[in-house]
Amino acid sequence: MKKTIRGLLILLVVFLFTACSKGSIPVEIGNLSFSYDSKIWTVKSYTENAPLELTDKNKNKININVSQETTYQHPMSMIFFIESMISDQDGFQVFLEPNEITVNDTKWYEYGYLYKNGDTTYKVYQRYYGKYYNAASVSYTATAERYEAGYDEAIRLMSDIKVEEVSNEENEAKAKEFLVGEWDLNGRGYLVLSDDNTYEWYSDSSKDDNNKHYGIYGCDVENANMNMADGDGIYLVLFPEALILDGVSEASMQYKIDYLISLGNQESEDYSMVNMSTYALFTITKK
Repeated sequence: MKKTIRGLLILLVVFLFTACSKGSIPVEIGNLSFSYDSKIWTVKSYTENAPLELTDKNKNKININVSQETTYQHPMSMIFFIESMISDQDGFQVFLEPNEITVNDTKWYEYGYLYKNGDTTYKVYQRYYGKYYNAASVSYTATAERYEAGYDEAIRLMSDIKVEEVSNEENEAKAKEFLVGEWDLNGRGYLVLSDDNTYEWYSDSSKDDNNKHYGIYGCDVENANMNMADGDGIYLVLFPEALILDGVSEASMQYKIDYLISLGNQESEDYSMVNMSTYALFTITKK
């Protein structure tokens, strides 16, 4: 037994010595964890959940941001927001259209673009993660001339990132007790919410499949950022996948739509639902 323990200790020491000699440094930031090679990357001091920046000898940079947001997240809405902020930059050009990838069993979206700052052209490769209220972005930024010199090491680091999912399944189950079923939107559509987190929003109660949008949804019964306690209301978010008009299917241009349903002062079977972006008000009735 003593020989076995001694052997395991020796193996552990060898492993730790090998890791240190290679310069492999473990990092945790928010719900992300990974290791980086200290012989390649220099890291500024950081605190948990703070933005993290790594720089190589060519001044190429990796920036990692992790946050908890007020509403549920979708990587495509994050990319759309970033693009709306930078698309007016001189020399802006997308070299990699957004697409879904899997990294360590987690879904991310990758995206790439160029822009100019003065006479210098920068090339940026990004990955985005968004689920429940959790958001993360990882960016590799370099001048166009130095981009390839650091690209492989940047991808190696990004591919080591693991996500510890911060779930909201318990609250979703409570919200679904209220939501699952069919809802008449008083002349503004007919919404069917299923227990498997899929939805269909028809143009009317005939539930014509030729005129609807559909996708998946998320929900919650409380949200401190919205000052919503359990029993006050329901947070509902739709993630449209496609829109069908007169039998013709089109990709949806909205990646998520957030709603609040009020439960207070209920004196009838009608509920009030508001679109959190447009403030459009709906009267909804469960059928």
